[in-house]
Amino acid sequence: MPKNATEQASSPTVHPCWIDGQAVYGDTTYPLINPSTGRSFAQATMADATLVDSALAAAQSSFPNWRAASAAFRTDLLCALANLIREHQAWFAKTLCDEVGKPIGAARDEVSNAAHLMDYFAQESLRLSGRIPLLGYPREQVMIVREPVGVVAAITPYNYPLSTLVCKMAPALAVGCTVVAKPDEHTPITAIRLAQLASEAGLPNGVFSVVTGFGPETGRLLVEHPTPRLIAFTGSTEVGKEIQAVSARWVRKVVSELGGHCPAIVCADAPWRELVSSMVCQSFRNCGQYCYRISRIYVDRQIYDEFLTEFMAATGRLRVGPAPDPETDLGPMNNAMALSHLQNQIAQARAEGARVRLGGAPADLPSGGFYYLPTVLTDVTPEMRIAREEVFGPAVVISPFADPRTAIEEANGSPYGLGAYLFTADLARAMEWAGQLEAGSVWVNRIHQAYPEAPFGGMKESGLGREKSRFGIEEYTELKTIYLSY
Repeated sequence: MPKNATEQASSPTVHPCWIDGQAVYGDTTYPLINPSTGRSFAQATMADATLVDSALAAAQSSFPNWRAASAAFRTDLLCALANLIREHQAWFAKTLCDEVGKPIGAARDEVSNAAHLMDYFAQESLRLSGRIPLLGYPREQVMIVREPVGVVAAITPYNYPLSTLVCKMAPALAVGCTVVAKPDEHTPITAIRLAQLASEAGLPNGVFSVVTGFGPETGRLLVEHPTPRLIAFTGSTEVGKEIQAVSARWVRKVVSELGGHCPAIVCADAPWRELVSSMVCQSFRNCGQYCYRISRIYVDRQIYDEFLTEFMAATGRLRVGPAPDPETDLGPMNNAMALSHLQNQIAQARAEGARVRLGGAPADLPSGGFYYLPTVLTDVTPEMRIAREEVFGPAVVISPFADPRTAIEEANGSPYGLGAYLFTADLARAMEWAGQLEAGSVWVNRIHQAYPEAPFGGMKESGLGREKSRFGIEEYTELKTIYLSY
């Protein structure tokens, strides 16, 4: 039987699930590995069917009262939670170093961003509205209202475990849904702590729970359960397709942010020398482990040689090291499987004729861990697998183009359509090409983090629905039409 927190007080390194407002331990645990060292530093609970059932039952039971609460009340609680995140920034940042392998500066940025997102969703939810169209039917009004969809299952990845969870749970809670989250098995600790702080902030029991464990076990139990009315998922396209197929059984809504293989097109007239450092950062940030990183760069042949030289020089200056080291630019990959997958991709690219111009091998550090050198590949043709498959690691492909139509065609040549980047001084060309690029977001002449006020999501196999902005909040609601005659 599951054990409560008191019974487990002698095992402080075992992290529980958080269900119905309390810590709950299961009979089975698994090790958590620090990516910077490759060694276990804690244990996490493997949630079984009993724990998943209890979390979803608590979410279902608490839903009527939570949806009936005023929007202002829900907003106040979420803003209080945002402040608690800020108060615990040092703890969250250290934990992100330990479980993600995220460099300490980037870890602090993620915590700040998560708190800002929490505040944003809380406030933006107050601006949701319905409509009463002026139809003019005698003694009748038609009211179009929005209602919370119900219980939400939020499944998050290892690369941004705090901010990605906030992008799902905050809008869902703000509109009156209840949430059961399943963080990636490698990075559960920040999610558990967030749920504990949510209870401290005053969220009623059962409104936000966290179950931990592996995707094929715990995640599958959550997805195959009939209770959730919406699955919010960030992860691989393959798993996203499985979730979509299972959810069809319940005619259930899915909001998914899946794979990406984001192209950048650099025209000869762009101020590219000013952009190289930001392009390197966008290619290798978080050790290349995020969905809208630049992974393919198409450069006008007139400037290709110069661009490649400067890009490789800037990449070569990146410092690879343990996440806690403030001098580290590039930390480890998150886990051994991710590292092995990247190694296989690079080996396959070499076998198909690609040329490794920089990196292309694991970095052997005294600390141990899952390090890979920042890698630049050239001589990649469109039919090669690495031109079409997501590269979730510190590797980027750089190719020349002579014909702009070829650049657009190759940029659109993968099954993904999450983000794209375009650099040109010609505004007319920028607008024309931005319309032709098959991506949910296109950055023109600048690189920055996606704004909370703008919708974020993908086309093609990069996902369904949108996160952030009012459009992302609306995903957690259903439209209802009320015909009122009098």
